[in-house]
Amino acid sequence: MFALKSGIVRRIYEAVKKRISTFLVGFVFALLCFVALNAAMVPVSKSEYCGSKCHEMNTAYLTWELSTHGTNIKGIRVECIDCHLPEKDKYFAHITAKAYEGAKDMYKHYFGDEYDGEKIRQKVFDRISNQRCLHCHDNLLVRPGSSAARIAHTAALSMPDAQENRCIQCHANVGHQRQNKLFSP
Repeated sequence: MFALKSGIVRRIYEAVKKRISTFLVGFVFALLCFVALNAAMVPVSKSEYCGSKCHEMNTAYLTWELSTHGTNIKGIRVECIDCHLPEKDKYFAHITAKAYEGAKDMYKHYFGDEYDGEKIRQKVFDRISNQRCLHCHDNLLVRPGSSAARIAHTAALSMPDAQENRCIQCHANVGHQRQNKLFSP
């Protein structure tokens, strides 16, 4: 009886020992892939990459540089991915969206129709939700402002999904300055 239990225990031990090494090798490989993916994402997550490597994005890059998100008194720079992709703290949603958008843009670059900047701009406007803005601008009612701004911000906070309450209705040029500064595409 003892020999029978000892044989079973020995077989279980050998099976676990064999699988633990496979698990550890897989874990180390997954960890290395994770580190490599994040290292590869650093350069392609910068706004300069978007503006310099892709001629379709050059106008968007130049207008971003002129905007308060690209240049401001406080020295804060909001990168393209901060507004155009899900937040980085939602890691898998961010990575998935980045991969999808990058693959889609590459496909359109090589195989798509002629690039229509205004058509693309409108599509982007339609997709930008108030949540993207409120991720950074969560203190809309704290700073003093005009009564019209306070009313608009209160409405945007209480009913953010209403079309008339979208941040870009009033702040369309905040991310890409196309007016009031020297710019010609």
